[in-house]
Amino acid sequence: MIASDLINSARLLTFDTAPDQQTWTDDQYLTALNDGLAFLYSRLSESRATENVGVLAFIPIAMADLGQTMLEDDTYWTFCVEFMACAFFSAGSRDTANRQKAADHHANWMQAIMPSGGK
Repeated sequence: MIASDLINSARLLTFDTAPDQQTWTDDQYLTALNDGLAFLYSRLSESRATENVGVLAFIPIAMADLGQTMLEDDTYWTFCVEFMACAFFSAGSRDTANRQKAADHHANWMQAIMPSGGK
């Protein structure tokens, strides 16, 4: 996985794609991605075991590393993208529609980790 690709996918889910009208910056999505990975590593220790690398320690992704290949397995693609979309719609929203979208994306990221043992 590449963090910038994950962010671009999250932008598609949130309709935050028009360059002159983007609501969130890449570093805001990156913060949400790091939060998601921290959650994943702390709640599902098996997610730290990758096929190619072995056991990983959580190290936040830096802005300078957005284009680098992440060590995490592609299995967590959907989780990461849905987690960022949930964070986007949850961010300071008092709008009922956005609260519902956040709840929908929350359910989606939870569903994405169910095969891994998440609850």
